[in-house]
Amino acid sequence: MGMKVAHPEMRKAITAAKKKNDRDDAEKITDLLRVKLLSECYMLPTEIRELRRVLRYCTHVVQTAVRMQNKMSGLLMEVGAGYNKKRLHGKKYFHNLLETFDDIPESVKELLKLSRAGYEMFHTAQKHLTKALRTNPLIQERVRRLMTIQGVGEVDRSDLGT
Repeated sequence: MGMKVAHPEMRKAITAAKKKNDRDDAEKITDLLRVKLLSECYMLPTEIRELRRVLRYCTHVVQTAVRMQNKMSGLLMEVGAGYNKKRLHGKKYFHNLLETFDDIPESVKELLKLSRAGYEMFHTAQKHLTKALRTNPLIQERVRRLMTIQGVGEVDRSDLGT
């Protein structure tokens, strides 16, 4: 017999009892199982749950990197500094851009540097996670099947300005 996962509402019958001990709880669970009143739910295999955890974290990292990019753009717009939107997130362009600004407050320059450092950290983490995910056999098979759909393919990173 496999593992059963009880619905929280069904567990209330067990936890609401005045007299509590493991033997009584076990008997109540057994009775609920016997009369098929213990709701079951499907649990994904461990490797899929772990993969989803990594994918959710990767999504979080990407979103945070984008926030850092937006913060840099916002700071520059706030002080009226001109910049090339498509090139802003390139490392060399960003550092050259900072050197050309004489009229923006030093605090903004520092905030831009901090935002850039955060962006680079999250971007590096994203690349590391993406590389690990690309080598995962569970994802490789799913990607292979998805790419049989016309119009589905990999995103060209150069289109994203990164």
